[in-house]
Amino acid sequence: MKERGFKIYAPEEQEPDKESDVFFNDKMIKNRDLSTAAAKIFRDQVELNEFRSCDALSASGIRGFRISDISDKVFFNDSNPLAVESIEKGLEANGIDPSKVELSNSNANVFLSDNKNLFHYIDIDPFGSFLEFLDSTARAANHQSFVGLTATDNAVTSGSYKKTCIRRYGSTPLKNSFMHETGLRIYLKETFENFARFDKEFDPKICWHERHYSRVSGRVTESKQRANNSTENIGYLSFCPKCRWRKLERKNKCGNCGNTDLKLAGPLWTGKFIDQRFTKKMKEKIPDSWEDSKQLLDRIDSEAELITPFYDLHELCSNIGISSPKREAVTEAIREKGYPVSRTHFSPTGFRTDAPIEDIKDIIKELN
Repeated sequence: MKERGFKIYAPEEQEPDKESDVFFNDKMIKNRDLSTAAAKIFRDQVELNEFRSCDALSASGIRGFRISDISDKVFFNDSNPLAVESIEKGLEANGIDPSKVELSNSNANVFLSDNKNLFHYIDIDPFGSFLEFLDSTARAANHQSFVGLTATDNAVTSGSYKKTCIRRYGSTPLKNSFMHETGLRIYLKETFENFARFDKEFDPKICWHERHYSRVSGRVTESKQRANNSTENIGYLSFCPKCRWRKLERKNKCGNCGNTDLKLAGPLWTGKFIDQRFTKKMKEKIPDSWEDSKQLLDRIDSEAELITPFYDLHELCSNIGISSPKREAVTEAIREKGYPVSRTHFSPTGFRTDAPIEDIKDIIKELN
């Protein structure tokens, strides 16, 4: 098989799963596209004598292949011997210089822990949660590095398995229209706190949710002071099930209707999870031919500066008890009222704004 010009050796399967001889999911191409673009922007921003990249759970090796052109040294690792054989075939077929490659057949946690402070770029793409790899990733990250982590246990952090989320992440989730944003913020909280325990700061640059996975990626610096300062971004989310008001603060009463029976999620990340200075650079570099990935990046970039969790138009209309106008008409009317507004990548019927919820509802009523 091929992806973006790179040859991959893996079984051709309709639905690859954990039991695959060598795992490769062609539906994750947007994840790999944005991850590759982010790695290249970070590489442009740092001056290093040797840029060392790590694909710690390599499987077919596609992630490592795709960042080989920006790396002075690429470290591939997988505990599956069949995967190692596939990577070896791929390295030869893609003409990647053997002198810039190290290939290991090891447990990922052992491999990362054995390479303390070595890597400038680390990609973690596991089955399920990335949680079990966080400690070893923090050990392996250099004092200036970039880390990307994929999670596919989204049912846990989005509220379907509340007790599991509390046990696994130490956070209470919320199951509602913006549950995947809440889940992403829980992942971010866990990532930040884990790196902080190693006196390293995790600064989110581009984090998103798509289909069945969430992706957390950001810059790591060895700085106790920065980590201390960023702890102010750990807090709670308050949600009013009565009027759909939401606030990234711990509240006892709804700021809109006065309801005292609020739902709380957290602790979670309450700050920005997209750095628009970073995503603007990514937009300049990502090829036009990567059409779907470019569209996803555009949407992520457009909502970077707005913090309030997004609204789902259909949910708001149901709450008001009216039929739904066109989303474009709603966002344009909000903009005309002087409020910032954007689409959101989380939902095709969602939008993000810091306008008061009653103003949003009034606009929807007028349009209806």
